[in-house]
Amino acid sequence: MAASNGRLPRVLVSNDDGISAPGLRELVLLLSQSGCCDVYVCAPSGERSAQSHAITLGRYLQCYPSEVPGAAAAFAVDGTPADAVMLALNSPVFEGITFDLVASGINRGDNCGLHVIYSGTVGAAREAACKGVPAMALSLADHKAKQQQHYTTPAALAVALIQATLEGLTNGCAHHSRAFEAGCVINVNFPAEAAAAAAAAAGQPAGLALTHQGTGCVFPKFLEVTEPTGPHLPEVDEHTPNLRVFRNYAGAMRDDDSEGSDNWAVSNGWVSVTPLLLRQDVPLRLDATCAVSSSAREAVASIVELAAQKAQLAVRGPVKAAA
Repeated sequence: MAASNGRLPRVLVSNDDGISAPGLRELVLLLSQSGCCDVYVCAPSGERSAQSHAITLGRYLQCYPSEVPGAAAAFAVDGTPADAVMLALNSPVFEGITFDLVASGINRGDNCGLHVIYSGTVGAAREAACKGVPAMALSLADHKAKQQQHYTTPAALAVALIQATLEGLTNGCAHHSRAFEAGCVINVNFPAEAAAAAAAAAGQPAGLALTHQGTGCVFPKFLEVTEPTGPHLPEVDEHTPNLRVFRNYAGAMRDDDSEGSDNWAVSNGWVSVTPLLLRQDVPLRLDATCAVSSSAREAVASIVELAAQKAQLAVRGPVKAAA
C-alpha cells in the first residue's frame, strides 16, 4: 500500500497507558509486521489515564527517545496523551515527517459510552482530528489485560481496521475525505475474551459492529483515607488545618443495554466501531451537518466492511431508529 506520493503511509501511535504499555507494544509490533505502513510512536512516559484532552501549559515538556520494537522512531513525553500527539504533529520531534493516520491505544479498559469524555485514549485521537489528521482510538474492555499476549487478537483486528482506513484514504474516497476533514474519530472497542467466547458458545459468533455512542457511565465512590501512603500522597502540606484526603474508586455502573450502542455491542462479544465528531453542539442548520454525519457514517461503514473481509468476520450494521 502506497500513499499518493509513492511512499508507505505513516502511522503515529500514542496512548494514555504509557509508552511501555503492552497494548501499545503489541499494536506497534503487528502493525509494523503487516508492512502496510511505517510506524512511529510518541506517547506519555507513564500512566496518564483519564486525562481526557488536557494539555500542559506553564511548564516545559520533556521528550526523549525510547525503544519500541517495530517503530521507525519512538519518543516518550512527560505530559498528557494530547500533549504527546500535539508535540508529534507540531514540533521538530519528527522533523520533515507528516502522518497519514494517528492510532491511539490499545487501551487497557473500554472507552464506550460516556467514558469517551474522560478518556485520554480518545483525547489523543481527538487531538489528531483537531489538526486534520485521520484518527482512531482503540480500547480493550478488559482491565485484567496486563500482558502483551492479551492484546494479540485485538491488535490483529486493529491492523485490519487501520489497513482499511488507509486504503480508503489512498483511493481518494469522497466520504473518507469529507468525514476526516470534519474531524471524524473512529472509536473502536474490543470485547473481553470472555464476552467473545460466551457469544461463540451460544452459537452467536460476533464480529465488527457499526455502533452509536451509548450512555454507560461509572459513578465514582470516594473513600476517605486516614493515613495516605505511596504514590497517592496529597499535593498539599499535610499540616494544612482540617485537611481531608479522598481516593476515587470505581463505583456502580450505569449500563446501556440499548441494542446498537457501543456498550451493548462489547458486552455481547462484538467489536464496536463508532464514528465520533469533534463538534458537540446541537445543529441549528441541518443541511451541512447532515452531510458531514452521513459521510462519517458511510466512511466508517465501508471501513468496517473491508476490515471484516480482511479478518473474515461477520458485520453488524447500525440499528434503525424506532418510528
